[in-house]
Amino acid sequence: MTAAGCSAFGSADAPAESVEVASQPPQINKNLAVLIADVHIPLPWSEQKYRTGQEYPWIIGQVRRFVDEILALRPRPAHVFCLGDVSLAFSEEREYEIAARLLQPLEDAGIKLVMTVGNHDLREPFLKHLGRWVGETPVPGRVTSVTHLPDFDFVLLDSLKEPKSEDRGKYDALKSCDLGADQRKWLDGFLAAAERPVILGAHHTAGQLGLVKTVVRSPKVFGFIHGHNHKWERSYLFHGYSQTTVVRSQGLPSFGIDRDIGYALLRSLPDRAEFKYVARDYYFPRMVAAAERPPLWDDIVRDNSSRKVVFPFKK
Repeated sequence: MTAAGCSAFGSADAPAESVEVASQPPQINKNLAVLIADVHIPLPWSEQKYRTGQEYPWIIGQVRRFVDEILALRPRPAHVFCLGDVSLAFSEEREYEIAARLLQPLEDAGIKLVMTVGNHDLREPFLKHLGRWVGETPVPGRVTSVTHLPDFDFVLLDSLKEPKSEDRGKYDALKSCDLGADQRKWLDGFLAAAERPVILGAHHTAGQLGLVKTVVRSPKVFGFIHGHNHKWERSYLFHGYSQTTVVRSQGLPSFGIDRDIGYALLRSLPDRAEFKYVARDYYFPRMVAAAERPPLWDDIVRDNSSRKVVFPFKK
């Protein structure tokens, strides 16, 4: 069986991810994980306390389809990691209630969810409804986690700088990010003591968080994965022209709101991690409302479909 590509505004006619469905009960592959980001669960306009400028009626259905795709993978992944921005914009509590219902089938199928926050989230409502998928954090007050995959550790960092209460509902108040002194201190200690290879993940980029030097100089960190920009974004981190160490960084698409749409597969191997794009669509909602779908959008999806990125361990 082949999983059908999803599109909010029309078929991208891109090669779909090959999904083998067997008759026996699905097995869990401990070496396989799915990465998602920027879910952006919306409320109808009539229920929004803080107005977002427009409605996004397609996102809920898109998330359901993607959850079904993940459940159809054979074997199934052992983990689904979410790199923040569960809320559409201003962290309305019912958005997290809806997100919990949409993602619950993954847990029911034996897949472990691990989540962190983005700049559109607030920790209190996030943890109230999704806290069971965070676990015990090593940094009090932060949504930080360490997951031991078969061949390396995946560290999810909390890069959220919450807006002041009087600035709720203002987009300008969501533009900052910050790890905080306590989380930075913990991360430095964790990496200094690390005995296994490490990939770092956060909603924001390593550059935005001031982590490029940390990533490059650590003998154990061999990759950085982020969300936030809603696009497949391959880059390379290095620090100073006298350095020879280069570390891969990879951005994730959104899970349905705009620009690159899809998720990624991450495989744990003895000497590397392998990252595969599952590119499902590309669109800008406001442009779609005004004109036919540009052919270039389909070209972008085809260019990204099934692209692979290798993260080799540091020697």
